[in-house]
Amino acid sequence: MEMKSYKPHLEFPSTSEAVLKRILSDSTVEGIILINNEGQPQYTSLDNNITFSIASKLFSFTNIARSTIRDIDPTDNLLTLRLRTREKEIMVVAPEDGVYAIAIQKIQSKIPIKQNSDNEDNDD
Repeated sequence: MEMKSYKPHLEFPSTSEAVLKRILSDSTVEGIILINNEGQPQYTSLDNNITFSIASKLFSFTNIARSTIRDIDPTDNLLTLRLRTREKEIMVVAPEDGVYAIAIQKIQSKIPIKQNSDNEDNDD
């Protein structure tokens, strides 16, 4: 899998690069995106168009989630955000300052998601 970098001068410590390669070696991982604290992609293993779309949407969503948490408790902070659909899981590691890491993974097990019917919500 070819790795792409948006800023050739951006260098990771060898341990960070090894971690990225190890994560990407998992067959369920579809890609990783690293973005700076301004929402600009710094590194991706995905197509450029997909990267920019995902990065901009998740950066905005993560900041809204962080703001909501701080509205509830000003001393707290968002550290990670996990989104799951029927087929994929997206994990965002969102430090207050620094590089955001976004990992996209296929879900292996097809555990059915229970959906409530209209009658289950009523306790009468």
